[in-house]
Amino acid sequence: MLKKILLMVLILTTATRFVGVVLTLQPGNTSLPTVVLVLTSITVLYGIYFCVRRYVFTLRLAHFVQFYVVQSAVFVFNLVFVSRNVLLSLTLTEIIVVGTLLDVLIGLVAIYYSVKGIRKIKSVGKNQL
Repeated sequence: MLKKILLMVLILTTATRFVGVVLTLQPGNTSLPTVVLVLTSITVLYGIYFCVRRYVFTLRLAHFVQFYVVQSAVFVFNLVFVSRNVLLSLTLTEIIVVGTLLDVLIGLVAIYYSVKGIRKIKSVGKNQL
């Protein structure tokens, strides 16, 4: 059940960021620095990789931890970088690309429950021996 929820959140955030990046990349439509767009695009590609991998192979909770750690780190970097360097106000699509503190919080909660699930699986395995 946990994997299904994490996968749904992964698909939803990846799709939202993909639409945001595509809309932001239209000519004359952004005031974001290039590094923010590149990092968010890498995160989107990473999410697409995990979505495809899910249907070809199985995903373990460790894969979700890996994705959400990278995604949260990119969001924190984007928030700090944009708050320091962009003087203009951001549009809705730019906010989708940059991320918010809620995105970081969702990522941290996903990491917490994934690690908790991994520990639970390991403890059940030890009890069976």
